[in-house]
Amino acid sequence: MVVLALLLLCCGLDGGLSADDYVHSLIARGSHALPGFARHPLDLYRFADSATIHELMREGVLGWWEDPRAKVAFFRPLSALTHVFDYRLFPDRPWLMHLHSVLWSALLLAGVLALYRALLASRFVCALAVFIYALDDARGWLVSWVAGRNAVIATALSVWALCFHVRWRAHGDKRAAAIAPLLLLLALLAGEGAAAILGYLFAYALCLDRGSVRERALSLAPYALLVVPWRLLWIGHGYGVAFSGLYVDPLATPFDFARALIERAPLLLFSQMGGAWTDIWNMMFVFPFLQRTLWLIACGAVLALGYALWPLLRRDATLRFAVLGALIALLPACSAFLADRLLTWIAIGGAIALAKLIEVYGEEPEVLRRAPLRALVIAPLMLGLLFVKTVVDPVQVAWRTRGNLVVRENLDRAHASVPSDPSITGRRVVYVNPPGVPLAAYLPVERAAQGIARPRSQVYLATGEADLRFTRVDARSLRVRQRGGFLQNPSSHLFRDPHNPSRVGDRVQLSGLAIEVTALMPDGRPAEILARFEDVLESPGLCWLRWRGRSYEPFAPPALGRDAVVPALDLPAILLGDMIQLPFDSRLPPPIDPRWTPPPD
Repeated sequence: MVVLALLLLCCGLDGGLSADDYVHSLIARGSHALPGFARHPLDLYRFADSATIHELMREGVLGWWEDPRAKVAFFRPLSALTHVFDYRLFPDRPWLMHLHSVLWSALLLAGVLALYRALLASRFVCALAVFIYALDDARGWLVSWVAGRNAVIATALSVWALCFHVRWRAHGDKRAAAIAPLLLLLALLAGEGAAAILGYLFAYALCLDRGSVRERALSLAPYALLVVPWRLLWIGHGYGVAFSGLYVDPLATPFDFARALIERAPLLLFSQMGGAWTDIWNMMFVFPFLQRTLWLIACGAVLALGYALWPLLRRDATLRFAVLGALIALLPACSAFLADRLLTWIAIGGAIALAKLIEVYGEEPEVLRRAPLRALVIAPLMLGLLFVKTVVDPVQVAWRTRGNLVVRENLDRAHASVPSDPSITGRRVVYVNPPGVPLAAYLPVERAAQGIARPRSQVYLATGEADLRFTRVDARSLRVRQRGGFLQNPSSHLFRDPHNPSRVGDRVQLSGLAIEVTALMPDGRPAEILARFEDVLESPGLCWLRWRGRSYEPFAPPALGRDAVVPALDLPAILLGDMIQLPFDSRLPPPIDPRWTPPPD
């Protein structure tokens, strides 16, 4: 099953590079083409902080609305070293970079297999748990995106740390006692998500360790001695997250983290059970009702699973270990925006829990016959789990390894529709309504990494999730109003906390452009901005582009005293491409702002 999973992962070897891969390429090769990304190669995951965020805004990589105090910076030198290795040795062979990720995936799956063999007495449960973990479609991301390798490495090393810890505590292997903390340290240097394994270490000490209470507590001491200085190193060197709407620091902002936990935990658990992909959650902001419905369904499914597991938890210590470890692993996962890549640690215990559930109720059906009410909940749950985990998920693994191709196709279309002749190097591109931040932000990054002619600078005035009205104020100024306000798209919140309101009069100076907030929505988001350019709007030095259909096309600013309305884009149809054809118009609902004039038919 492990070999089969690896063969399926190899279906993503031709995924190529996209998005953050080109950021890593620039940094790993020591390029200064974009000064905002000029840093030490091992500091690959410092995306932006207060020292670089304004420079990235001036270069047009970040939006005008970013908080200058925002920070998203991760300390992952071991993972960065593997990317430096890739981009220095075979920069023009992305398939080898994907193969590199497959090798780390092999180490991860081998570690999961070794852990399950050490913990599970039943060969059937062990085999079923390996099947559920290795052939879950959520594993497809392991190789689809080269830039995501940090989580593969961190999970692999941390799982082996847990394996050696079990070997030490169960068999008294002194060498394993030294190896386990060292592996955890390496895992933390690969990715902070490795802290999730601490939940399993604690769960093992509480549920399975056979020593005294004092011995169990002391068995965890080596890991605490590593984690504390590691965290201090983070703080001392300016790593961490701040003023971000997508990442949350549980220690710095506990109340924000509590909100994120309530929203994200049920969805992650539901996805682990075989429910909806968590990756689509942020895209569903265009369907608020469906978002709320999905969250309620997720809560109901999780409660049903808990109801089914409860009588088993009281008699099975290994199941208690698995469930407790998975629930603690939820905590670091909920500090990041939702994505199935966060399930790699949760699934370690989740796969054991689902396998044991299937075993018990499959081999002891009289349990259900004695409790008809329980059968009404458990029987459909079991049928759903069996079908999804043994049929649907394995079929989708290969397909999801190629999920990065959808991102690439969208970026390639956007890239191809922006002029690339030599004259563009002296012009400033103004994007009127990109479907999301990535479809504008990554364009100069990709061109810089590939050595393609790129604009002198760029700016995106808004994102296209809602109707936009452009009013010409004077020769150099344009008033922009968005129905429902700006910053509706979650992609706009990476460096902007939605709970940090704007103020009328806020002003941002960019390259050749000043933007001033002139009106607010009730929740503090900008409702209207005034964009003042250094050049007249018809200047040949400005290249105006709007998104229509599947790519950019030229846009003409309105004449003096006139308006121009750009309708909302159908985001799911654009972002999903040809993967899913929706049978209805998925744009945001009609306007409710009485001051908004709808576009003509």
